[in-house]
Amino acid sequence: MIGQKTTMQQTSLQIETKQGYKKQRAQDLGKIGKRKVLSHFWRIASPVRWHLLLSLFLACVAALSNFGLLFLSGWFLAAAAVAGLAGQVVAQTFNVMLPSAGVRFFAISRILARYLERIVTHDGALRLTSLLRSWTYARLAPQAPADLLDVRGGDLLGRFVMETDQITGWYTDSALPVLRALLCGIIYVGVFACALPVAALILACGLGGAALAIWGLTQPVVHQLMARAIKERADLQTDMAETLQSLGESITLGAMPARYHALATRQKRLDRVQIQAAVAERLASGCVTLSMFVTTLIVLVYATYALQSGRLLTPELPMLVLGTLAAFDVMTMLPLSRLASATAQIAADRLVEHCGDPDQKPKVKKVVLPQDPYDLQLENVSFGYPGAETLVLDKASLSIKQGERVAIIGPSGIGKSSLINILFGFWPVQEGRVVFGGVDVHEMDAETLSQFVSVAAQDNHLFAGSICDNLRIANPNATESAMMEALETAQLATFVASLPEGLNTLLGNEGVRLSGGQARRLAIAQALLHPTPWLILDEPTQGLDAETEQELMVALLNARPKTTIVCMTHSYAILKFMYRVVCMDGKGIHPFSGEVVEMEGETQMAH
Repeated sequence: MIGQKTTMQQTSLQIETKQGYKKQRAQDLGKIGKRKVLSHFWRIASPVRWHLLLSLFLACVAALSNFGLLFLSGWFLAAAAVAGLAGQVVAQTFNVMLPSAGVRFFAISRILARYLERIVTHDGALRLTSLLRSWTYARLAPQAPADLLDVRGGDLLGRFVMETDQITGWYTDSALPVLRALLCGIIYVGVFACALPVAALILACGLGGAALAIWGLTQPVVHQLMARAIKERADLQTDMAETLQSLGESITLGAMPARYHALATRQKRLDRVQIQAAVAERLASGCVTLSMFVTTLIVLVYATYALQSGRLLTPELPMLVLGTLAAFDVMTMLPLSRLASATAQIAADRLVEHCGDPDQKPKVKKVVLPQDPYDLQLENVSFGYPGAETLVLDKASLSIKQGERVAIIGPSGIGKSSLINILFGFWPVQEGRVVFGGVDVHEMDAETLSQFVSVAAQDNHLFAGSICDNLRIANPNATESAMMEALETAQLATFVASLPEGLNTLLGNEGVRLSGGQARRLAIAQALLHPTPWLILDEPTQGLDAETEQELMVALLNARPKTTIVCMTHSYAILKFMYRVVCMDGKGIHPFSGEVVEMEGETQMAH
C-alpha cells in the first residue's frame, strides 16, 4: 500500500511537471509565433516561393497598367481636344496613332496581367495550403493522444483546416496588397516627379497619409478583435461538430433546445465581433477615400497654378488628376489586408502553440525494427492516465511469446484496452519497460509497430464511405476477392452479399447503417486484410449471439493458425480457444487460476 502511494505521488508529480512544461511551452511558442511569423511563413513556403513572387510581379504589372491607362488617357483626350480647338492644320499634324496604341497596350496588359495574377496567386495559395496542412498533420499526428488531451476534436480540426487557410491568406490578402502598394507607390511618385515635382510630393504625402490613417484606426483594436473572432469561430465550430456527432443522444435526452440556444448565443457573439471589425475596416476605407479626394483636389489646384505659370501644358493637367485617382487604387485593399495580417498572425500563434516552432525541425526517431521472434514483455510497468487517482498498472509484468493465443480478462474499466495504448507508445509509462521483439516500444513509432501488430479495436472508427472504402484503409491494394475472404472469416460475407450494392454500400457517418456486432466484425475484417505476425482483438464478439461467436472464432483461428493472438474479452465462451488466460484486477496482471468448463451449452469459469 505504501509502495502504491509512493508510485501515485511520483505519477502525480510527473503529470504536474508535464502540464507545467506544456503551459510554459505554449507561452514560449506563442512569443515565437508573434516575433517571427514572417520567417515561419517563408520557411514553409519555400517550395512555392517563385509562384508567390511571380504573383507579386503580375499584380504590380496589372496595377501599373491601370495607372498607365488612366494617366495616358487623360493626356490623350485633353491633347486631342486642344489640337482640335487649335485649328485644322494642328489637328492634322496631331499624332493619334502612338497614344491610342499606348492606351490599347495598357488596356490589354491590364486584362492579361490581372487574369494571370489570379491564376498564379490561387495556384500558389493552394500549394501553400497543402504544404501548411502537411506540416500541421506531421506535427500533430505524433502527439496523439497523450499531448492532445486538452484539445477538443472540433478545435483540432479547425486548426488543421481554418487556421492553415488564414495563414495562407497572409500572403494573398495581406502581404501581396501591401507590397504592391509600396512598389507601385514609389513608381507613381517617380512618374509624377517627371511631370511636376510638387505634384509628386503631394501624391507621396497623400499615399503615406492614407497608410498612416489605416494603421492608426485599426491598430488599437484589430489584434484584439481578430483574436476574439478566431476564438469565437473556433468555439462555434467545435460546438457544432460535437453537436452533430452526438445528434441522436441529444435528441433522445431532450438536450437539443439547450444546444440550439448555446449555438445561437455563440453565433451572436461572433457576429458582434465581426461587425466591430467591419466598422473599423469601413472607417479605414473611408479615410482612404477621403485622402484620395483631398490629394486629388490639392494636385488639381497646384497643377492649375503650374499651368497658369507656364510650367505645365494643358493636356498634363487632366493627366495628373486621373493619375492621382489611379494611384489610390492600390490603397483600397489595405484596410482588409490589415485585418488579414492580424488574423494570420493569431492563427500562426495558435498553430505554433501545438505544432512547435517551424524553424525547429521535429525530432525524428531512428527507425528500429523488432527482431523475430516477436515476443512481448512488460517489465514492472506502472501506468496511469493524467488526472486519474489510481494507476491502471502497478509494477505489472507480462510475457507473451510469438505464436501464443492469450486471453486477457478483467472487470470493465480495469485497463485491458490501455495495453494497446501502451504497446503502441500512445501513452508513456511512468515506470518499467515495454519490449517487443527485443526493442523498447518507445524507440519505435506507431507506424513501424503497425507493420507487425494489427488491432481490431473495440471503438474502431468507421468512415462515411462504402464498405470497400473502409476495408481498403487497412490494405489499399486489396482485391475484391481478398475483401470477401476477410468478410467470410469475420462472418459478414452473407450480409454484404445480400446488400443491393454489395461492397459499394455506403455506411453513413460512423457506420450508422451497421449494428454494433456488424461494425465490430467489419473491424476484424480490416485487421485480417493487414496481415501481421500479431493480432490484437478487443472484445471481438461483443453483441454477437452464441452461435455466431463460435463460428467467428473457429474461422478466425483457421485463417490465422500461426499468428499470435491476444484477445481482450468479457466473454468466457471464447476462452477455450486460447492457450492461456491472464487476469487484470487493478493491481497487476496475473495468471488465471480457474478453468474453462462447459455447462448446458454455455461456457463458464470454474475457480
